[in-house]
Amino acid sequence: MPSNSFHEFEALLASVDQLINIHRKLQQGRGRRHEQDAIHRAGVVLTVAAWQAYVEKVLNEGLQYIQDSIVAPVGGVAPPSWATSAFSVRKAAIRQRIGDFNTPNADNVRRLFKDALDFDPRPSWNWYVSRRHWDSAAFCQRTNSWLKIRHTIAHGDDLPPDIDWIRGSNGRARLTLSLLAECRKHFHYLANKTDQAFSADICNKYGLAAPW
Repeated sequence: MPSNSFHEFEALLASVDQLINIHRKLQQGRGRRHEQDAIHRAGVVLTVAAWQAYVEKVLNEGLQYIQDSIVAPVGGVAPPSWATSAFSVRKAAIRQRIGDFNTPNADNVRRLFKDALDFDPRPSWNWYVSRRHWDSAAFCQRTNSWLKIRHTIAHGDDLPPDIDWIRGSNGRARLTLSLLAECRKHFHYLANKTDQAFSADICNKYGLAAPW
């Protein structure tokens, strides 16, 4: 069962789905192609924003689950007060890190999870489905490329010319409906893999039942 954070992530992606549907309707009309690029750009920005929100929320959700397990342990034996106090201090520090978090590329997300709860999501970031044969390094590279694209959009710059898979037949960088759909699919898969791995890590590391 996915986390609450993952369900909220999917709810945010509904806005991206709406943009994709709007795009398809625009394709049916004439003289409106100039409106499509704005849809592509907005969709990428919203998708990456949903990914960042997911990372922040799921880490808070994991923290809350651990705290609840400390306060009301399954076996009924409460931990010593010093342990509870130590976790509260640690939790406050982690939440400060979450509040300061930005630019959710692969390296920054991994660092946030590692620093917070010593969880390394990177081994779970692989994709061997259909024509995709991406190990962790390739998956992280694709994630970081999407972050680079999002960065140029957010700052009003030209799309990065050094990402070959967004170049059209004329050699110029561009976004298309299929690329927007690919962006959405990429981060949905990434969040799902992270969700599963984080749940398993909490279960194994803290001897708790799976939080979700």
